Amino acid sequence: MVKQRPRINVKPEDSDGTYSNLVLVAFSRAEFVLDFARIMPGASAASLKSRVIMSPHAAKAFAEQLSKQVETYESKNGALADSREQSAIGFNTPGNED
Repeated sequence: MVKQRPRINVKPEDSDGTYSNLVLVAFSRAEFVLDFARIMPGASAASLKSRVIMSPHAAKAFAEQLSKQVETYESKNGALADSREQSAIGFNTPGNED
């Protein structure tokens, strides 16, 4: 049996999305909390842009789907460098030089 994707209604004001260059993950026995934030060069703190809370089962399914999508991206566009090899969020800021 093939599962049909649910239809997602998107309000026009939400269709542009929100840019995030930082995600922090926390969890409890009952839920995972993903805080998507944005930090700019020279800023001392990041700004929270969105908080997503999901069950552990949904978090695992999300991680698997994200992994598959990254593999597809890399097969079409070439391998991404290991994130540990890149400077934090790509900014050249004092103390963040490679």
